[in-house]
Amino acid sequence: MKRKRYFGVILEPKRAEMHCDELPELKDDELLLQLEACNICTTDYQQWQGLRNHQGFPRAAGHEFCGIVIERGSKVHSRFQIGDRVGPVFPEFCGVCENCQRGRTGDCIEADYFSNAGPDGYYGTKSFSNYRIIKERYATPLSKEIPAAEAAFLEPVSTVVHCIKEAGVYPNARVGVIGVGTMGILNAQVANVWGASVIMTDISEKKIARAKSMNIGKVINSAKEDPVERVKELTNGAGADIVIVSVGSTIAYKQGYAMLKKIGAKLILFPAGYPKPELSVNPNELHYRKISIIGTLDGDSIDYVDAAQLISSGKIKPSYALEGTSFALKDIQQAFEAAAQPDAYRITVNLQDFDS
Repeated sequence: MKRKRYFGVILEPKRAEMHCDELPELKDDELLLQLEACNICTTDYQQWQGLRNHQGFPRAAGHEFCGIVIERGSKVHSRFQIGDRVGPVFPEFCGVCENCQRGRTGDCIEADYFSNAGPDGYYGTKSFSNYRIIKERYATPLSKEIPAAEAAFLEPVSTVVHCIKEAGVYPNARVGVIGVGTMGILNAQVANVWGASVIMTDISEKKIARAKSMNIGKVINSAKEDPVERVKELTNGAGADIVIVSVGSTIAYKQGYAMLKKIGAKLILFPAGYPKPELSVNPNELHYRKISIIGTLDGDSIDYVDAAQLISSGKIKPSYALEGTSFALKDIQQAFEAAAQPDAYRITVNLQDFDS
């Protein structure tokens, strides 16, 4: 008898509910997961808000999840056993295009997560659900010794690991992180693990307090003091070697650029912003000051391995990026409402609480 799958769906802006279907048959190279938790990403709640309508409705999405292996396909490698916890590599990659062959699986030319609906009319991967089938090639082992809500940070941490590598963070590098929401918190932690001297900025008292509680670097309240001048003071007038802008806003981009040291600095644009932010720069200045502006998105498969080790070993603490609030899958509408609140960190959906 086929298993029933319950999953969250955004039907239209500001309206989400739980639907049900049957799981397809498990293929030889697939794992059946009993999902534990899925955190609501900024992409998810902005879709719910109607800020990303181009991604299509009805959207049954989610990608920040973890689950327990309960069935294995006949050809699945012995690395994966019943009872193991895994998280996903996202987006899925073809493995044969030029980028994949070069190890840049996050840049897979064939990846098409947003454009097409499935045969049943739903967009997305149905990952706010009690069950999920994934190919073994997209499964990443995670420790069972940490809470599920923290293990579910595999995907966002992998994007941060990728960002830190693209930025070329090195020991003692002066790294500014603008915005210490969920992704700023994670960027600051991973940069710290890489050995950087971290300086964080924000205007929210809640986020400033959260950043200070990590005790991994200096924290600037941009609502009370000039963040550019303060960064210059903290770096003895030099400025930052690298600035990671972790909030998509025009003013954040402007501040980040102004914080850079005179020669050879890097400005990293980590998130997208909706509505679209603006960035105005002088090309001649980029040339003479040897400034690099880098956009970063997703992670490669190797970044997922690194992210899993950082999370499982406790070298980073995803708990700092959690709001600490969990909702039942059947209450997916209320979960999105909470996730979309100003200053909210990650909201967790308990995927095994789906009984109406």
